[in-house]
Amino acid sequence: MLADPRPILLANARIVDPSRDLDEPGDVLIADGVIRDARRGIRASGVPEGTETIDCRGRVVAPGLVDMRAFVGEPGAEHRETLASASRAAAAGGVTTIVCQPETTPVIDDPAIVDFVLRRARDTAIVHVHPMAALTKGLGGQEMAEIGLLRASGAVAFTDGARSVTNAQVMRRALTYARDFDALVVHHTEDPDLIGEGVMNEGAFATRLGLMGIPGAAE
Repeated sequence: MLADPRPILLANARIVDPSRDLDEPGDVLIADGVIRDARRGIRASGVPEGTETIDCRGRVVAPGLVDMRAFVGEPGAEHRETLASASRAAAAGGVTTIVCQPETTPVIDDPAIVDFVLRRARDTAIVHVHPMAALTKGLGGQEMAEIGLLRASGAVAFTDGARSVTNAQVMRRALTYARDFDALVVHHTEDPDLIGEGVMNEGAFATRLGLMGIPGAAE
């Protein structure tokens, strides 16, 4: 089925465009699948004949959002979520790129798994999907992953997800390798020893509730 060739005017929108430091009411004109204009007063100044007008009623129109911390079930927990279902949920919320965390089964710590995620995304996802690879093997925090090979296979960054690498020697070595391969490291900055059994921010409120607090120094 061919796409509707008619121009589309998104009228009465709140236009947010970080590239132009723009956040203001206005209209967006789309023709041939391309944004032709985005500013105030397009509707008043006239639009091409046959243009379909959609009244946005103040809703935000912005470039696609990027989710840098997507925990997707595939591979290993497809009963919970797949790359296809995650991409549909992302698109419904205005997210056009998701960056997958390596906390899957198996862990994304091998070039073959990176390749699997990329191929499955190409075949099933409706948004852009980029995998992060594990910074340490098995997310164990004790042995550095193959950063060079993983980056070459398509990993966009390296992280142990919601786990913090507490072994300073391993972390230093991983950062050194990441620098040499011009790779990005995304680290979950929490010291589990300082967190202990804490469940909320340390302070007077936690004390009043009788809950164990987490000091800011843990991050």
